[in-house]
Amino acid sequence: MNLLKTFKSLLVVISALQLFFLLIRFNSFLESNYSINLRNVLQIRTDPPRLRIFSLNGCLGNNKFLNVDLYYKDKRSPTRMKIYGITLEENCPADWAPTKLCFYSPHTFVSNLLVTEGLTKVVIELGLRKVDLLIREIHKPVQHGLTMCVQPVYYYTQWQNIVLYIEAWRAQGATRFIVFYHSSTKDTRKVLDYYQKLNVIELRSWPSFGNLHKDIVDKKPNIDNNTFLFSYFLALNICVLDIRTTFGTVADFDEVIVPINGTMLDYATKEMTGTDVGALLFESNYVAMNPSIYTSDFSGVSSPSFYRKGLTKFVFNVSVIDLCEIQTIFGSSPPPVPMESLNVFVECGQRMFKQGMCHGAICKPDMDAVHEWVYDKTEGVFLAGEY
Repeated sequence: MNLLKTFKSLLVVISALQLFFLLIRFNSFLESNYSINLRNVLQIRTDPPRLRIFSLNGCLGNNKFLNVDLYYKDKRSPTRMKIYGITLEENCPADWAPTKLCFYSPHTFVSNLLVTEGLTKVVIELGLRKVDLLIREIHKPVQHGLTMCVQPVYYYTQWQNIVLYIEAWRAQGATRFIVFYHSSTKDTRKVLDYYQKLNVIELRSWPSFGNLHKDIVDKKPNIDNNTFLFSYFLALNICVLDIRTTFGTVADFDEVIVPINGTMLDYATKEMTGTDVGALLFESNYVAMNPSIYTSDFSGVSSPSFYRKGLTKFVFNVSVIDLCEIQTIFGSSPPPVPMESLNVFVECGQRMFKQGMCHGAICKPDMDAVHEWVYDKTEGVFLAGEY
């Protein structure tokens, strides 16, 4: 295992994609432009505190801003602010080809606040509409532990990955799992529900973004079809904001970090407590298991075969970063994985790329044709408008 230490002094010399995750810590967010997450958080972790707004929209010019009114207790008139937005990608349009094909990309609007005491609500203007949002404060982490942020479950099929992931990370000291959910097979959803009932994971709704407001529906592209993989990057930023433990990491259901000695929590505590280390970076390898966990039991976990290198992953110190029992679930006959669905998903994504189209919700008809999916249909999660 190779380890790189990232120090607090100016934030992190790591790859651009990882840098964005780290910059998101200590935020507060609202919404914006054409489609936005309906949340508002007051960031108390920074000095001075910040109001941060996450949004999905087309690339912004230098003069794009939100009109925001801050309401304080015992104060009759609100305080008006203009908050300017920037992309969360390195550039907008993004340089990475698949993302570049999508119209909507994640952005953030942020401003320091001189006064936070007595702040009761935030009101933003979206065209001719005004939207009220309540205040949610984000304080410094107080719990010793390790929180896992997982990108949205999106047409997910391999429930075995989830079991292995959760149990392996629990063995490594993970104390909290935040999982955003869009869609999956019934078997995958059953596994997620099982762990949620045990209070091991927290499922967060991440449904389709829905339709644009009637004032702009004919002016802008469909959100679901023109946002890369339902903007998993936006969801992960929101998750990082919600971490209340001392350490956190962003890892997919097929990624586990295992130190040579001890647990990941022990190692992170040793390296980042009382030091100027802000994050630990780990090289990764792809692993094959024989027999496969998809066709047999989990016995192959005891003799993994390592081959080519994968992406680097990190575990970060939250205070310094800005930004299973299978028989219990399924009985005596665990269901197989519908690998055909996975193949259809990959093939559809490749076809969209070749046709110069965004890999968003355009694949929904393909996926519905080969399997019955459990979709999250929670309403009121996202808000659309024009500013």
